[in-house]
Amino acid sequence: MTARHEVGVALYTGQGGDLRDAPALAAAAEEAGFDSFWVSEHHGIPDGYLPSPLVLLAALAGATSRIRLGTGLLIAPLHHPLRIAEDAAVVDRLSGGRLILGLGLGYAEHEYRAFGVDGAGRGDRLEALVPMLRRAWTGEPFSAPELGLHDVRVTPPPAGRIPVWLGGYAARAVARAGRVADGHLVGRGEPGVIDDASAHLGPVRDPAEPGFARAVIVTVALDAPGGGAESARTGFAAQQRMYESIQTGREVYAGLTGTGTGTGSTADGGLLQGSIDEYFQVSGSAEQVVRGIDAVFDRLSDWAEVHVVLRVLFPEPDPAVQLARIRTLGRGVLPRLAHRTAPLTPR
Repeated sequence: MTARHEVGVALYTGQGGDLRDAPALAAAAEEAGFDSFWVSEHHGIPDGYLPSPLVLLAALAGATSRIRLGTGLLIAPLHHPLRIAEDAAVVDRLSGGRLILGLGLGYAEHEYRAFGVDGAGRGDRLEALVPMLRRAWTGEPFSAPELGLHDVRVTPPPAGRIPVWLGGYAARAVARAGRVADGHLVGRGEPGVIDDASAHLGPVRDPAEPGFARAVIVTVALDAPGGGAESARTGFAAQQRMYESIQTGREVYAGLTGTGTGTGSTADGGLLQGSIDEYFQVSGSAEQVVRGIDAVFDRLSDWAEVHVVLRVLFPEPDPAVQLARIRTLGRGVLPRLAHRTAPLTPR
């Protein structure tokens, strides 16, 4: 089995800074040797969370030349399926075939209300969306009556075959990714979450099969010069409090993580798990971070294509701290990883 092991940078969300900083961060990640750069999506969040990931990736395409650009995740039901197909094709062409389209269902009820979208049957619509996108990207006329599309066409087509990855924690969501997508992505790279996904993917997908990606976002704090650990912890704590305030009452992580159902209260400004350190999957010195990332690769050693995406960008007011962290990880961590393969050229 030829392994493909890559390491990316995540998640640019736009909070606590200027969106114009994003191109420099993506360029720094590329220069540092990372394989991918990821942005995310939320709506109506007071702290300025990024609402338009594909728009931002179009800007990042012009600031980079090799690194792959991913949505982690685009909340698919909030967007018209034809618009997703068209915008993704444009970003892929602008980037020379570097887009990874990560799709998910989201969990914030206020977002569905804002867009006037009924959440009922959203999982089935997502499952129908993936084959529809592949037909759309041929550039030929097609119909997808299950999504209300009849004799439509997407032009221009993308530069290549855009990989579609699906997120999710629940058994049904994970199995869906195995059946219809090119990869499965989870946003909390905790051992129990990874193992649970493996249990649901194994029956529907051969781990040795090339072309299917296991992607895990691992939240990292580097306690070393250049790591900006104090800034990272402060920014992430503020972001996590926001997440938990909108997750209340929702089964966000399928009961697999320490935050459980998200039914606790953060009205007092605290975190459900107490210290923010409980939310980092990997932390410590450069040596400890290397061991922690390699341990994630070890956990997925049966899978041919593994992407470990390091969540190292947090809502921080000073972009210089983030730039230094990316460069420090590029110098002190990436070259020491036992499992990482050489960067690949775009499709």
